[in-house]
Amino acid sequence: MTTVYDVPPDHIIRRVAEELRKRKEIVPPAWAAFAKTGVHKEMPPEDPDWWFTRAAAVLRRVYLDGPLGVERMRSFYGGKKNRGSRPNAFRKGSGSILRKSLQQLEAAGLIIHDKTGRRVSPAGMSFLDNLSQEVLKNPPAPVPMRVKAVAEPEPAKKGESKKGAKKAKSAETAAEGAEGAKVEKKPAKKSEGKKADKAEVPK
Repeated sequence: MTTVYDVPPDHIIRRVAEELRKRKEIVPPAWAAFAKTGVHKEMPPEDPDWWFTRAAAVLRRVYLDGPLGVERMRSFYGGKKNRGSRPNAFRKGSGSILRKSLQQLEAAGLIIHDKTGRRVSPAGMSFLDNLSQEVLKNPPAPVPMRVKAVAEPEPAKKGESKKGAKKAKSAETAAEGAEGAKVEKKPAKKSEGKKADKAEVPK
C-alpha cells in the first residue's frame, strides 16, 4: 500500500493543502495576513494561502515523527537569523502558528492529543495514505518559476525632451569631429619636402 514515505514531500503537501482548504475547521486567523513565521524571518509569507500549506506540512510531520509537541516542532520550522556583522544564529520558528495549526487539525479529527504528545489519528493516517496514492498516480504540475519584472525606462518630460535632443545632437557632432580628426593626413616626410623645394626653384 502507498504511504507518505513513497511520495515527494512537496507533492503530498500541496495535495493535502488543497484538501484542507475545503474543511471548515482549518481557518487562518485574522493575524495570518501580516504575521511572520519566526523571528529569523524579515517579512511575512508572500503566498496568501500559506496557512493551509503550513497545516499540511505539520500534519505530515506528525505522521512521520509523532508523538511530538510544539517545542520540538519549532526546531523543524526555524532558521538562521541575520544579525548583521555578527555571525548568523539559529532561531526556532513561531510556536503560536504551530499550536493553532495542531489545534485545528485536532478539531478536524486528523490528530490525537494525549499524554505522550500529538500523534496522527487513524482517520488522519488513512487520509494521508489515500492522498499519497493519488499523488503517486497523478503527480501535480511543477510550480512555475517566479520571474522578476524588468523596470521600464521612464518617459522623458516635455521640458526635458528638447534638452535631450540638443544633447544628442551635440554628442553626434562631437563624434563626427573625433572621426574627422582621426582621418587627417599624415605630414610629408622631410626628404620629400626637400625634393619638392629643389624642383620649384628656377635655374
